[in-house]
This record gives sequence, C-alpha cells and structure tokens, in this order.
Amino acid sequence: MLQLLNKREERSLNAWGVWPGDVVGTKTVMPVTETTALQLLAVSGCVTLIADSIATLPVDTYIRGKNGVARETSPPRWLMQPTIDLDFVDWATQVLSSLLLHGNAFIVVNRNVMGEIVELLPVSPDLVSVRRVNGTKTFFVNGSPYPGEIRHVKGIMLAGSDIGVSPLEWARLSIGLGLAAVDHGTDQFGSGLNMPGVIENPGFLNPEQQADQAKAWKRFRTRKDRGLPGILIGGSTWKATGVTNEQAQFLELRQWTAAEIAGQVFFVDPRELGIPISGSTLDYTNAESRSAALLKKAMLKWIIRLERLVSGLMPPREYMKLNVDGFLRGSASERWDVYVKASTINTQAASIGMQPVMDTSEMREFEDLNVIDTPSA
Repeated sequence: MLQLLNKREERSLNAWGVWPGDVVGTKTVMPVTETTALQLLAVSGCVTLIADSIATLPVDTYIRGKNGVARETSPPRWLMQPTIDLDFVDWATQVLSSLLLHGNAFIVVNRNVMGEIVELLPVSPDLVSVRRVNGTKTFFVNGSPYPGEIRHVKGIMLAGSDIGVSPLEWARLSIGLGLAAVDHGTDQFGSGLNMPGVIENPGFLNPEQQADQAKAWKRFRTRKDRGLPGILIGGSTWKATGVTNEQAQFLELRQWTAAEIAGQVFFVDPRELGIPISGSTLDYTNAESRSAALLKKAMLKWIIRLERLVSGLMPPREYMKLNVDGFLRGSASERWDVYVKASTINTQAASIGMQPVMDTSEMREFEDLNVIDTPSA
C-alpha cells in the first residue's frame, strides 16, 4: 500500500491543478501554484505563523466519566509520536500546512492486528483525489483506490462538495499580482529595467561612439573598485535619473498585496509579519488582547479541526484538547493581576463553602514554578 504513497503520477482533483503542469493563470501572466505561492513572503509567513503556533501548543487528553465529569489522562503513544520520524509538533505542522495551502489534509491510519493505531502518516494532498463510487466516498491515491484507512480533514466546503477549498484558491489573482510585483522588482533593480542615468555630451557622437562610451562606463562601474569616482571625457556629464514615483509604485503594490493576503486570506494582522499599514488606527491594549485576536480570527478554526481529527481516533468518551492558555499568557503584570483577582474570588467562595477558582499550586504551575509541598498535619 505504501508504494502508492511514494509515486507522483497523477495530480489530485482537489489540488491546484487537475493534471500535471496544469495551473490557473491570472491577468498578471504569473502562474500560481502551491509552490510559487510560498515564494511570496506574505503566504509563507502566514502559513508558518499559524502552523507553528498551533503545533507547539501543549496537548491535553481527557476521559469523560458516566457522570459527565472529565478527568485528564496520559496521551497515547501514537499521539505524541504519530510516525517513527515525526513527533506531534512536526506531524501537526504537516497536517496544518496541507489545510492552509490546499484546504484538505489526508492521513493514512495504520493499525496492528489488534486494531490499535501504529502510525498516522500524512499524505500530500496533490496525491489524493476523492470520488464517489456507487455512492460511496472513495479515496484514490495516484489514480488507484486506496485499500487502507484514510482520515480526511476538510477546510471550508462548498455545498455538495466532498473536499475543502484551498484558502488560496480564491486569492489567485492577488497572489499572482504579488508574484508579478516581485518579478518586476527583480528586473527593476537587478537587471537594469530602469535606466540609472544618462551621459550628456555637448558635442556630436555617432552611434558607435555612444555605444563605446556607455560600455566603458558600465565596465568601470561594475568592477570591484566601483566605489571610486567616475571620470568622463570630452565635456560629458552624468545625470542620474533614478526611479520616478510612478515607476516605484510597485513597492507600494507589494506592500498592499502582502497586507491583503495576510488580512483577508489568512485573517492575520499584517503587522504580525512586519507589514506596515498606513492610516490604520487599530491597536491592542496589551499583549494578551493581541494574542486573543490572532487566536480567534486565524487559529481557532484550524485548532478545532485538528482536535476533531485526533479525538475521532481515540476510544469512546476520550478526547484531545490543545491548551491555548500558554498562548494567552499576556505580560507578567497582567498575569499577576489575574492571580490577585482570583485570590479575592477564592476568599469569597470559601466564605460560602465553595471551591476556589484557582489555587496557589495552579498559579505556580502556570508560572513554571516548583509546587510547594504542604506539610501534613
């Protein structure tokens, strides 16, 4: 079965193109694929930020009793080491990257003869297609029906579809525009698309003399000693033209496109990636508010999908949760303000015989401090 996973003979029907080499062009004449999209820093930055932030969250597993009360349990081995080569962080990064770029993630579940999970193997979405065979949802890997177990995690779906839509699929034009701006910038500054200046001569020079003087100037200025002053003969003068405002507009275009992709495709505040937003008055009162906004808008939908995937593989009444408390820690002063308020609530709760909302040991644990043993009476 694994031989099917090691071949790349057929592109997926849910990937960026239906057939090998098939890409959807844009009006910018820049082809957009999952590979070229990652060359745009706004795309790779958002994917890295979201995937790494979620994958590195602490993993908690629980079992819910018949009375409805849940207690924490030890995570199963296959969760902390999904494959022999990937721990949970690396594995989750691959799953999330597939979701963020393709809108779909496929995981092959390998079990032993007892039915216990041995390995969870992420498969590249462009190797898998989903089709209905006699009304049954069937997974095809490289064009052949896969005989084993595959779990499918889907992003946003259109009505009647069996697959998710890539978040970037709807943003091809903006991404293509950004790639075109990068390409134009490379030509502008690297290939001399714009004339850096002109040599003015008071006399008449025939075309051959003009070419010789231009070549001589270029040779002199491209040597390692180009820091030396230039010398022109025959009364010639150098006049720099530089880049006009109109010709430099692509710099503003790149900034705008990057902000659009970050904010409208991945729902990440562009300033998280160092992209300035001119005229913006949006601000956060503290670090916790900033993290909460990122969690709610950009991460929560993917966290829930990952939790559902893992929980669906666990025995009944057991489930997995990613602990976002560490992500929302805020500053030290903000956390201590919370502890003070919790202590006040604890005092009021104790006066009416209720349990504390947060005891001292929990506060110390959250601050990564050693728990103090309480002496026995």
